[in-house]
Amino acid sequence: MNRRSLTVTIVGAGSTRTPALIGSLVNYKERFPLKKLILFDIDKSRIDVQEDYIRLTMEKYSPETELVFTDNEDEAYIGIDYAFVQMRVGGFEMRGYDEKNPLKYGIVGQETCGPGGFAYGMRSIKPMIHMVEKIRQYAPDAWILNYTNPAAIVGLALSKVFPHDDRILNMCDQPYSMIKSFAKILDVDMHDIEPRYFGLNHFGWFTRLYNSKTGEDMLPRLKNYLVDHEFKPFNAEQRDQSWLDTYKNVNKMMSFFPEYLPNTYLQYYFFGDEIAKASNPNYTRAEEAKAGREKQVLDICRKATEQQSLDDIPLLIGEVHGNMMVEVAESIAFDLKKVFIIMGVNKGRKIIPNMPEDALVEVAGELSKDGAKLYPYGEVKTFYKGLMENQHAYEKLTVEACLESNYQKALEALTLNRVIGGNPVDAKKVLDDLMEINKDFWYLK
Repeated sequence: MNRRSLTVTIVGAGSTRTPALIGSLVNYKERFPLKKLILFDIDKSRIDVQEDYIRLTMEKYSPETELVFTDNEDEAYIGIDYAFVQMRVGGFEMRGYDEKNPLKYGIVGQETCGPGGFAYGMRSIKPMIHMVEKIRQYAPDAWILNYTNPAAIVGLALSKVFPHDDRILNMCDQPYSMIKSFAKILDVDMHDIEPRYFGLNHFGWFTRLYNSKTGEDMLPRLKNYLVDHEFKPFNAEQRDQSWLDTYKNVNKMMSFFPEYLPNTYLQYYFFGDEIAKASNPNYTRAEEAKAGREKQVLDICRKATEQQSLDDIPLLIGEVHGNMMVEVAESIAFDLKKVFIIMGVNKGRKIIPNMPEDALVEVAGELSKDGAKLYPYGEVKTFYKGLMENQHAYEKLTVEACLESNYQKALEALTLNRVIGGNPVDAKKVLDDLMEINKDFWYLK
């Protein structure tokens, strides 16, 4: 396999997901060869603690790749082919507030859904816009592959500000993770599953699961299995209890609406009240992640620094986040036309005819050298259309509130959000709290 080597920048490289992404890049090096890898984060201390592990790993497995660690955004973007974007504006500290503050009012706290997702989106939009402007200054033709959450809000904002930039692609790894879990249940290779799907990000449904070798739609078989079995992630033994409960709620959602298989994140919109009641306001997923993945990864990195070798240190691999990022870039770079679940603007209502044309819909599509080709889905039924239109209105008002610093639109957005339930009194309480907590990041008038 003879493929040209590429230059990639990881934006938000201080994330503890990065070492596993490095493992994925190593595993795919023949398929996606790297000439240069730039690890960029505005918080240099987050990169510093991981630098030795990453350096030692690349020296061992990919010594031909030039490696750069930097907190200088000018240096980060010069002449790159791809930007893999995984920002977390405000870090774990602000994520903790996103998850805990709504619980004061009996409202579910989650980093991408509801008020938590609203606050995170408001923090992320302007830094993401700045990033795109900088990249276009130094690398006008680079592909910007955005995995920054909440992807629905961030992606919608970018589509509004950069309507003609077709080299910005917003992706989410949860459908990929679910397909990997489907494959384990169905006993097939996940790459032999060609899905059909419709919705908005973190707000959609699987409608078909075609076996690309036999043509069989395996969704009926999967649904029959789930009647009598709990849905579990493919790596259930490694998951925190909250994620096991999340997957189990897919069964519960299907007990009410069995036609399609829902994205796990829909649990927050259907069962928000009970999830809020069951939540520990002092220990949310932010603490779970810090005590779990964050601690594990940082301990491994510190050990690499102490011994300056990889002896007795495993190669971390991103079976979902990392692998998907590399597979997406590979499909674009080498014109593979592989099928993924992709976000894109519903221009001319060509994808979902009975949804607004400015909606950032999420459907199956293929990725080639020309970018994303979303498969037209057709009209969605009244129930799903109603849910999606409400969610799109919330997302659109959130973006406008951020870009215009508009308090009224923010209040309207949160009032519409299903986890708040249409109560403007609760929406205002939460919004005023979030404004105070996030005053260093955004302000409304």
